[in-house]
Amino acid sequence: MSPVRLIHGATFDPETTKLLVEAYENACATAGADVSLSLKELFAKRVLQAASRGERDREKLTAYALHGTHKLPDVC
Repeated sequence: MSPVRLIHGATFDPETTKLLVEAYENACATAGADVSLSLKELFAKRVLQAASRGERDREKLTAYALHGTHKLPDVC
């Protein structure tokens, strides 16, 4: 999946972007050293999905990335 498709139409301020990167990196670190590229892409997609709905809590973003079964909130 190309990065462009993951973030098409989404814009985030620098502070939020930093938060998203941290949540993504936390998810990858938690998953372990052998995490596959496809799983990393899934983590990124889930973080972006939650952020696009207004989530800004790093721990919750990480949890959504890792567990994917959580219902994404409509925070906005």
